[in-house]
Amino acid sequence: MSVEPTNVAIIGLGLLGGSLGLALKDKGYNRLGWARREETRIQALVQDVIDETSEDVELVLNQADLTIICLPIPKIMEFCEQYADKFKPGSVVTDIGSVKEVIVIRGEKAFETLDVEFVGSHPMAGTEKSGLDASFAEMYNGAAVFVTPTDNSTNRAVKLVEKLWKDINTTPVQLSVQEHDNLVAHTSHISHVLALALTLAVLDCDEDTEKLRYDGCASGFRDTSRITSSNPQMWREIIENNQPAVLDVVKSVEKEWHDIRTVIENKEYDKLESLFAKGKVLRDDWMKYRYN
Repeated sequence: MSVEPTNVAIIGLGLLGGSLGLALKDKGYNRLGWARREETRIQALVQDVIDETSEDVELVLNQADLTIICLPIPKIMEFCEQYADKFKPGSVVTDIGSVKEVIVIRGEKAFETLDVEFVGSHPMAGTEKSGLDASFAEMYNGAAVFVTPTDNSTNRAVKLVEKLWKDINTTPVQLSVQEHDNLVAHTSHISHVLALALTLAVLDCDEDTEKLRYDGCASGFRDTSRITSSNPQMWREIIENNQPAVLDVVKSVEKEWHDIRTVIENKEYDKLESLFAKGKVLRDDWMKYRYN
């Protein structure tokens, strides 16, 4: 097989798969795509998200040098197991799942007796929206993509996966599956839990209070609660498959919250201001790193 794959299959044409297809346009790949619903496959062709498709997913898999599975976490694992012997011999398979250990373990096991390699990856990109209509070519631009090789991964397979992500202007970063799951619990998963708690605390109220709350919530609430509009089933599946790491971060946040509450209860407003100042510096430094 050539070092640079020609045929790339995108399995799942929602927000992430659709945006990947758009980002890969004119990057030297023949973009094969498959989605369960016929109307989605047709729409993807019409909107130039992919170059080719088929009702038969096996035909797509058998042509692909590199396959990216853009499905929900349980479906990624099920897909690998169901279609393991249908992938092109010598090909490489990766995914975009938000947790890695459970996916990589089952992905590698599905292909262990076949001439197919599974290497996990996770682009740190997305929005609170879902579906092909929400996809856009710039979504991955500038993002970090965590690639999680194991002792079973060949250098060739890892390089193929990393090249794909580099070709759409992302930065691959190698981590172990355990390091990845602990990291994203801190940097992503906890944000959704906190946004949920905030939204429930503010908007889960009686009808008499609701209109006042609606009128009283402005851009600050909008920005901090935005990700609560994400797909509920998806976030249940993410946290279910990364429960130990997420729970550790929840406990860490509880300690910070308790300390802040104590400061307020004790009317230690100079200390509270110092905490706000510390938080501002930490976030401002991150903003400079991330966007400059």
